[in-house]
Amino acid sequence: MPVQATYPGVYIEEVPSGVSTITGVATSIAAFVGRALRGPVDKPRRINSYADYERIYGALWSESTMSYAVNHFYQNGGNAAIIVRLHNGAVAATITLPAGANSLALEAKNPGEWGNKLRAEVDHDTIDTSNTSLFNLRVTDDGTGANERFLNVSIDPVSQRAVDKVLLQESTLVNVDGTLPADRPDLTPPPAPPTPAGVISNSDGGDGSKLGLNDYKGNQNQKT
Repeated sequence: MPVQATYPGVYIEEVPSGVSTITGVATSIAAFVGRALRGPVDKPRRINSYADYERIYGALWSESTMSYAVNHFYQNGGNAAIIVRLHNGAVAATITLPAGANSLALEAKNPGEWGNKLRAEVDHDTIDTSNTSLFNLRVTDDGTGANERFLNVSIDPVSQRAVDKVLLQESTLVNVDGTLPADRPDLTPPPAPPTPAGVISNSDGGDGSKLGLNDYKGNQNQKT
């Protein structure tokens, strides 16, 4: 509070400087950039364990020095890490679901050969069986056992349950590729053992080539 000068002399008043204290931040977060079997591309993502890495980016891969580096990081007591997946020519796998005279095309959420193990099933046991735009979709990753089911999705582009919007927001496995067909996807026929149920991918996914210097440099304007 201000000093009250009641008689001649020297007075000292402490005034706040307005300088904020520097807050300490973690300095043990490692960043890894390189190839991976799967996962988002050109997007940094924080993980907290090697189990997180395997779930998002896949297991150890001989073509990925990054996968081994991350594994060693956690074996030696690492805590948090930032992962950025790069690729050179990797391609996303697709699934073609017959839909009347046309088809509904699905594409793996991110590029890589992992998408060749995807399959999709369709049934019409919806909340309103008289609505011929509705269907149920199940997508399975036979590589990891991951399974997703989307109920009462629609091929009506203005519907709140339009399948392209639902998959974009909720699926970790696939997106719709292209426009929606006029007819809903056909009912998936019963499986013929030992073939599992569903329409399998077109096996057109690929891991691409080894990374070059330009793949690491990226593009500053595009923030890659």
